[in-house]
Amino acid sequence: MTTIFKLSQPLKTHDGEVTELKLKDPKAGLLVKYDDPFQIKPAKDGDGFEYVFNNKAVMQFASAMSGVDDLLLADLSVSDFMRIRGEIATIIMRSLPDRNPSEQPVD
Repeated sequence: MTTIFKLSQPLKTHDGEVTELKLKDPKAGLLVKYDDPFQIKPAKDGDGFEYVFNNKAVMQFASAMSGVDDLLLADLSVSDFMRIRGEIATIIMRSLPDRNPSEQPVD
């Protein structure tokens, strides 16, 4: 499955300006090569959960999932990077049989 991620600001690539990224579902090899892009932990207030992101892994996942080099993705606006982190988490979580993050194993 492919998810279209619209950028708030165009990104300059070798093929011209890009206004959206097509994110393909990640493969297991990315986890092995780059580590988990996020962890799910209980919320500090004890109610619910929160995501703790590994930004280096997120960037590698974004590059592999979009086909755009990570050096070019480094020019994403901070807001687009923050949003793409959430989108990558959503894509990964929707592939799990039980989508309730509070019931997923945490290391």
